[in-house]
Amino acid sequence: TTTATTTATATTTRRTFFLQSQSKGLSFVEEACSQVIKVSLTAFLVGSLSLAPALAANNDGGASLGSNAKITTGGASTLQSGRTIAITRGVNLDNSDFAGQNLKGVAFQQSIVRDANFKDSNLIGASFFDATLDGSNFENADMTLANVEMAQFNRANLHNTVTREMYVSGATLFEGIKDIEGSDWTDTMLRRDQQKLLCAHPTAKGTNPVTGVDTRESLMCPD
Repeated sequence: TTTATTTATATTTRRTFFLQSQSKGLSFVEEACSQVIKVSLTAFLVGSLSLAPALAANNDGGASLGSNAKITTGGASTLQSGRTIAITRGVNLDNSDFAGQNLKGVAFQQSIVRDANFKDSNLIGASFFDATLDGSNFENADMTLANVEMAQFNRANLHNTVTREMYVSGATLFEGIKDIEGSDWTDTMLRRDQQKLLCAHPTAKGTNPVTGVDTRESLMCPD
């Protein structure tokens, strides 16, 4: 009896499905397929979520990965336009050697960067906002478009440095600067007293070897 009942139920179900298919046409079949797809997709998502923690753990390579690597002397790292850019915000970089390096766009803001060596470095667009640069060597470096707002350059060497279009502020201090011979200050808008200070500096002379611009002319010194 039970077998007969089960068989009858199955037959009825098949008949009902067939009749619904005939009456509703393709839309019924599409709805059924849609339900199957939804179930499969849900199962896939559940499986993906269960694997997520493991994938995250595998990608957490710390400093062993290039994208996570820290700059030699400290700071964090990020990616920009497919290349690694070091961020050294608010760290102590005293006596660091960055000579000859491509540091375009690197941020050194609010860092202590005393007696560091940036000779021959590419510092285009770098940020030294509120940084202490006392005694650092920027000889032959390109600091075009660098942000030096609120920075201080006591004992700093800017010999033959390209300092064009730098961002300065009223709090940027060049008092005690060591050497500016051959530097090019074109389109860097200096505060009047800082301009006078640089023009009165004994090394305010020469021509920049890269741009060919006279130092005093770039500073608009009233000779």
